[in-house]
Formats: sequence, C-alpha cells, structure tokens
Amino acid sequence: MLLKWAGRCYLQRVVQVLWQSPSWVAGFRSVPVLVLTALGSACSVTPADYSADADTGSTHALITIERSAIENSGEGPRAAAFAGFVRTPPEVDAASMLRLAGFGIDLPAVGQCAEPNRSAAGVPLSPLARVEFLDAGDVVLRTSATSATLATRALPSVTDLIAGVVYTTRDRAVEPLPAATNYTLSTTGGVLGSFDVNASAPALLSSVSVGSTPLAELGTLAARGALSISWARGLGRDLVYVELSTQHGTASTRCTFHDDAGQGTIPAGAFAGLGLGEISLHRVHSERFTAGSVDAGEVRFDFEQSANVEFIE
Repeated sequence: MLLKWAGRCYLQRVVQVLWQSPSWVAGFRSVPVLVLTALGSACSVTPADYSADADTGSTHALITIERSAIENSGEGPRAAAFAGFVRTPPEVDAASMLRLAGFGIDLPAVGQCAEPNRSAAGVPLSPLARVEFLDAGDVVLRTSATSATLATRALPSVTDLIAGVVYTTRDRAVEPLPAATNYTLSTTGGVLGSFDVNASAPALLSSVSVGSTPLAELGTLAARGALSISWARGLGRDLVYVELSTQHGTASTRCTFHDDAGQGTIPAGAFAGLGLGEISLHRVHSERFTAGSVDAGEVRFDFEQSANVEFIE
C-alpha cells in the first residue's frame, strides 16, 4: 500500500507531511495508507460498516501495521504502525470520505487487474469542515514480546477541513512489529474512553517467484507478456495483491488474488510500463471490531515483499 507524494487529496498530503518529516523518520520509502476505517468501497475487500447515526454521526477507527522489504537490495526491512480515530457528521458518508482522502486500498476484483483509481470526483466537500480526528489519549501496541507506545501527531493546520491528531510509531524499526503473532492495541484517556482491541498478524510472504525466478533474483522483467507469480499459501480469507509500477509513476497496475491460491497470473497487456520500476506483492489481512465509543473499526495488516526491476519489451 504505497502512497506517493504526488497524491491528489488533502489528507493524503497531510499524512505524508507527518511521515516525511526529517526530524523523526526521514527516508522512509513508503507512506502507510492508514487513516479512517476500512479498505474502501471500491476494492474487493469488504469494508467495515460505515453507517452514521442520523443525529450524532459516527466514530470510526483504523489501526494498521505494515512491513516492507526489498528483496534484491541491500536495504533492511522496515515497518510502521498507525492509528486514526475519526468522527464524521451524519451528512458525511465515511466510505466517500475514504475515497476522497485516497486512503482506501483500491483493488480490482479477485482475479482481475486494473490501474489504481485515485479519483475523488463527486464527493461533496462542504460537510468536511466538521470532520475531526479524535484524541484517544495514550495508545499502546503490544505483542507477547514487544510494546510500542505510539506518538501523537497533530495534523498540520493547512486547512480548516480537517482537525485533530493521529498516532504513529516513532521510527521504522521492524522489531516492535513482528509477523505471525497476536497484537493488542490499548487506549487510555482521551475522548473515546479506555478500550483494548485484539488481532492476529499473518505470516510474512515467502517462497515468492515470478515465473521460475525467485523474487530476490529478479533484475529485468518482460512485463508485457503474461506473468506467472507464486508464493507459499496463506489463509483463505486474506488477499495477495501484486503491483507493477514504473519508477516515476507513469504506469501502474494492480492484480488481486486469493492468498490460499498460492499463485496468480497477470495477463499479457495488463501493464504497459517500460524502464526502471518495481514489482511488489502485498499480503493483506484485516479484522473488524467495535470497542469503547468506536462504532466501526478495523485492524489491518499489510506485509509487502518487493524487488527493483527494469521492465523490458
């Protein structure tokens, strides 16, 4: 779930300002798509319930844990966690807000490929003056062996449309955010009251190959022909999406597969990019919750394995 600086929406730019601040996480290669509540109404993943109370609106939450590794580079793996708690007024549909912000995982249907859609057309702006990211007090993310207190980040005062705070890990270290384990997120204080949320992280992707070539050994890729991709099977309820993208974003394609299939094919003609770029596979696992004053929430894990490649004819 890579979010490029050339994004088209205010919230997308806001979170990138936070993540690219040189004072605490300079050089982080991607920005987690981590605000609001669910995977987005345009994607094949079922979103959380965005219904709003007719009088008071509703409160939504998203906690996301991401890990990424470039398999054919000398860079070490990186990780990040983020929590956002947002209150939307009755006249604002949270799914529309998500599309406007560009924070949904815009995935095609399983077995299909498509260019990511970042359009915010048709979403009314006027009610957003009342959208608020809530102070949840102390937010701590724990596993059986690790504990990380998330840092509070005030949203930049770029516009009056959005206000409040979000929560992030303080750096890009992977040790506090392991795979294949149980997580608990706890809040204490703040306007939402104290509550705990539990979720189970999947294993990292493994045994990833493109054709007969392991991901770590890729150098060039003839992406205009059909590409057969395989990985060690995961859970049936999870998804794996593959993204092909050129270095400067001139071409990008995503394809979605069931994780337990262990393989998928990107058809010839699905991607037209040439030159330097990247192929990445993401294992996505999500769990819904309601807790405290949160009407609809989600914990989402996005674990990525990628390779730098040159796309050729």
